[in-house]
Amino acid sequence: MNEMRGSCHCGNVEFTLCTEKSADHLVPRRCSCSMCRRHGASYISDPGARLSLRYRDRSLLNIYRFGHGTSQWIICSRCGVLTAVLCEVDGRLRAVVRVQSMLDQAFPAEVSTDFEAESVAERLERRARSWIGAVDVFPPLA
Repeated sequence: MNEMRGSCHCGNVEFTLCTEKSADHLVPRRCSCSMCRRHGASYISDPGARLSLRYRDRSLLNIYRFGHGTSQWIICSRCGVLTAVLCEVDGRLRAVVRVQSMLDQAFPAEVSTDFEAESVAERLERRARSWIGAVDVFPPLA
């Protein structure tokens, strides 16, 4: 089991990704949406992985939604770093983690993606199929 860690810059938000895959087999995807372009974000995920996301101070946690409102961008209000994106699909929390917030990891070259033409149903189906399949947030978000 490979354990990969990431965090925001100030340490208010931290995460651990546990996956059977090595970093060489997790290809970052560069999202083309306006939010991700502005953050220069690319993401990794593994449907067989487990993500534990922790935050220290809820008052410094910004949960941002836009567009269809199906996802929650987890951004630290203190340092401004986007760490992960969460989405509930069929009662199950799914996620992707931002490569740029990973610590001490090297990944293959990223690939560009464009999901703008997807319907909400297609988007949720893709996330159910490809995003991290087991997600715990501590403390739970209310």
